Amino acid sequence: MNQKKNPGLMSLLTDPKSIAGIVISIGGIYWAFRDFKFSDFKASIQEVEIIYLVIATFLLWGSVWLRALRWKWLFKKADSPSVLSLYRAELIGYFGNNVLPLRLGELLRSYIVGKENHLSKSFVIGTVVLERLMDMLALISLALLLLLIYPLEESIRGYVLWRGLITIFTLTIILFILYKIKRIKANHKILKILNQIIDGLLSIRKEKVIPVILSSLLIWCIYWMDVFLLQRAFQFNLSWAQVLMVLVISSVALSIPSAPGMIGTFHASVKYTMVDLFAYSPIEGNSFAILMHAYGYILLTLLGAYFFMRSQFHKNAIKNVITGGSSESKKL
Repeated sequence: MNQKKNPGLMSLLTDPKSIAGIVISIGGIYWAFRDFKFSDFKASIQEVEIIYLVIATFLLWGSVWLRALRWKWLFKKADSPSVLSLYRAELIGYFGNNVLPLRLGELLRSYIVGKENHLSKSFVIGTVVLERLMDMLALISLALLLLLIYPLEESIRGYVLWRGLITIFTLTIILFILYKIKRIKANHKILKILNQIIDGLLSIRKEKVIPVILSSLLIWCIYWMDVFLLQRAFQFNLSWAQVLMVLVISSVALSIPSAPGMIGTFHASVKYTMVDLFAYSPIEGNSFAILMHAYGYILLTLLGAYFFMRSQFHKNAIKNVITGGSSESKKL
């Protein structure tokens, strides 16, 4: 009996979106490192003050734990996984995003949480979407704060303000439409899956709305502090407003298609900010970009890989994520 073959990792890598991301990353790497000299980089790294890296690392760990706590608040009380389970899943998500194309880490952590806690993967995906929406709103809030504390050109200020307001308005309309769709009785399989995702998206309890908003802002303030500590490790003297500019621009760059781990796009955005906006030398911009990326990438990827391999569901997880869970579609 002939069976339709599921697409594997190779077909995923040859997907047009994956190819576009790789091409953009190559372009970013070329732009960022076209004048790179390893000897200068080595000399720059040797001047780094390790104590700031240590403090930044503990803050990074704390931000992941806070993310897990916030994620727990997005579940219905009866279905809520433990914070430790979600902490492991958050790290698995970072691992997936850093090694798999198309940011499949979000689906990977949804799969693991669903399997470990006997929850619908579609429902868990809905909570992940809500989590990312909260991150987007927190980033918009910081971008609007930047308008108040940093002397941007009027044209740029107007662009940032209107983009922020339009994004908030659009998200409000989308949530309203999803709420209306949720009230439609689902008889078709696709509608049932969509309703499960919407269930997760709208699952936040009323008493947890304020804690979720405040924790989202705190998470991004920790990132702000992290960038401040990293630039102090290089003995730079950026103001808090300039540090916020680095954070906002590099975070916006995450929305650009790229190879796994935001390689290239992240480095180009940080170098642009440091060199073109703040007049640091190219080697200083390169070194700062490499350190910013490597310290989080290596730490989170290794921890995520460790927890992924320890999960009892790791053997089929990536396969099911890549194939869209076709082998388990009956369980959704």
